[in-house]
Amino acid sequence: MTAVGNRAILGLLLALAPLEVAVGLPVAWALRRGEVVIDGRVTISVEVARSPQAQARGLGGRPSLKKGTGMVFPYDETGVRGIWMKGMLIPIDILWIRDGRIVAIEPDVPPPSSNGPLAVFTHVADLVLEVPAGYAKEMGIRVGQPLRVRYK
Repeated sequence: MTAVGNRAILGLLLALAPLEVAVGLPVAWALRRGEVVIDGRVTISVEVARSPQAQARGLGGRPSLKKGTGMVFPYDETGVRGIWMKGMLIPIDILWIRDGRIVAIEPDVPPPSSNGPLAVFTHVADLVLEVPAGYAKEMGIRVGQPLRVRYK
């Protein structure tokens, strides 16, 4: 493809980016991929939600999440990180990571009920990992285990 063609495609993508925020178009196409390895034995293929828009949307609206997959939310600094369940259709496990170690696990978090309050979970972390509900227990993932992320 020519440089002109590449610029035209890039221009189109940049022009469409604000639409994702305005009308909630899927951001999955824009997410980086990566791999999380926990305790040197559990490997999870992840999408990386780095932008504020991708982090706000998270896994909201997804009808399913396969075992062995998830989403990571990396932050530049350690701080109190809140995860809300807005738009969630599926139950998940939420893992908080600080300095390369799992510091907290919120297991089997259900999607919000239509008339119930919106759940928000917080812990001090520099990375948050969401996986299918029950996956942490099934794989023997525990607080204190080391974790590393490889970005693709």
